[in-house]
Amino acid sequence: MDINEIKEQLKEVDASLNEIIAKLEDDNNEEETEELEEESRSLLAKKNELNETLKKLERKEERKSMAEKINNGLEVATNVTPVAKEETRNVYSTLEYRQAFMDFVLTGKEMRGNATTKTTDIGSVIPTTIMNKIYEEIKKYGKVYEKITKTNFKGGLSIPTSSAKPTASWKAEGSVADKQKKGTSSIVFGYYKLQVRVAISLEAETVSLEVFEQTVADNITEAMIVALEKAVFVGTGSGQPKGIITDVEATEVQSIDYEELVDIEAGVDEAYEDTAEYYMSKASFADVIGLVDDDGQPIARTSLGLDGKPEKSILGRKVNIVPADYLGGKWAVIADLKDYILNSNLQMTFKKYFDEDTDEFIQKCTLIADGKLASEQSVTVIEVVGS
Repeated sequence: MDINEIKEQLKEVDASLNEIIAKLEDDNNEEETEELEEESRSLLAKKNELNETLKKLERKEERKSMAEKINNGLEVATNVTPVAKEETRNVYSTLEYRQAFMDFVLTGKEMRGNATTKTTDIGSVIPTTIMNKIYEEIKKYGKVYEKITKTNFKGGLSIPTSSAKPTASWKAEGSVADKQKKGTSSIVFGYYKLQVRVAISLEAETVSLEVFEQTVADNITEAMIVALEKAVFVGTGSGQPKGIITDVEATEVQSIDYEELVDIEAGVDEAYEDTAEYYMSKASFADVIGLVDDDGQPIARTSLGLDGKPEKSILGRKVNIVPADYLGGKWAVIADLKDYILNSNLQMTFKKYFDEDTDEFIQKCTLIADGKLASEQSVTVIEVVGS
């Protein structure tokens, strides 16, 4: 099988995946969801295999070409400054596209010309300006989102965790680091839909472009924060990212007292001693208020941080208060969230349609994303099993 044949097969696999995404988008296919997801996993595995084969063949062709040049007496340049490619114009950030998108949302007017998306897209792509506003707000208000690792690898590829999580090492001058015989693992990201339904009530005749874009961003942001952050902890891994609590076996305790919490602290991996933090509900934090150590000192504290906002801690470890439903019934999670990876192209699509059953227009935003925990070492899930 040559390179062209593999590329053709990859196109066919991509086309099949796009068909599955379109079917999953169609609410009429809900009964087929499990079957479609199984088919997508099979296609993603095939795509991964084809990509690996393609890389090997391309490297082989490169070596063959290099050998031919050397045999022909041609000089192989090693320090050639590449010619800069003409910068690709981002159509989604243009004023024309932004205006066309606003007209589409407010009046239902079809987007034409360069304002349309490819047939493989779901609905119309939300302009870059709005997406920037959405992610700025998410980073500003999302206690969890701001701490996880964000990537944009292509779905279906097997990604070594060492590539997904950048690392660095010291090397002596004039030498290179010895190769480490270290066990490696990899993760494969899929294509999952995160949907947000929005209600935009603006007068098309009077609203400005700036007000429209901020309103759309505000409508999407809150729901997006909750959905993304909740998935980080309790995502099932089926049709959605796989969450920490789903992935890691819980440490069971009979009750919450000083001795139990000390034992939990002793179990935190030394590599994450300074970076792992508590994530718990207000009710869970209330369980430790009043507990004291052997010297009679409170183990739970609330103090003012450098920004003037209250900061909570237990035995010196920072506490982040999150909604109780993030935790799936567990008492708390200790984690360095840099080890959780959310993979997405950070591009959302917008679809507007009329629901005949409810006689109303439905406005739906869709983000394709997946998420997985790269390492369990930084995570401790605490569950109270006593009466």
